Amino acid sequence: MKNWRSQSLWGAAIAVGLMVAPAAHAQQPKATTVTGPVVDVACFMIHPSAAEAPSHKECAAACVARGVPVAIANEADGQLYFPADQKQLQSYRDTRVTAAGTFVRKDEPLQLKMPVGDKNEMEVKVTGGYNVLTIDKVVAAPKAAR
Repeated sequence: MKNWRSQSLWGAAIAVGLMVAPAAHAQQPKATTVTGPVVDVACFMIHPSAAEAPSHKECAAACVARGVPVAIANEADGQLYFPADQKQLQSYRDTRVTAAGTFVRKDEPLQLKMPVGDKNEMEVKVTGGYNVLTIDKVVAAPKAAR
C-alpha cells in the first residue's frame, strides 16, 4: 500500500502560503554560513527522518512543484533556514549545500497551508521562531562524513 501523501499529491493541486504577521521590532541581519540538505519544509516539519529518506524524493518533487517552500536544514544547529528568495534553492532540492549570506530570526508564528484534494486543507504552524536567510552564495556541498 502506498502512503496517502504520494497518492494524493499527484492528483491534488497544492499551494502553500507563508502567512506572517508584521514583526513588532526589526532585527539586524547577521552574517552566517549554513550547510545541510535542502528539504521541502512541510514534510520535514512533520516527519524529519522520513523527509530525508531516498524514498521521499518523489513526494518532495511533487510538493515543491506545487509550491511547497524549501529550506536548508542546517547541520550545525538543527534549525531550518528559509531562503528570502525561494528560486535560489529550487534547483538544489534533495542536495546538501553550503550557503553564505545574512539571516534574521523571526519570532512570530509561521503558518503553512496546503490544500489536499478538493475540500481538505492541511496546516502546519511553527511557533518559537524561524530563520530567513538572504543568500549571497550557494554551492553544492560534498556528502557529510558518517
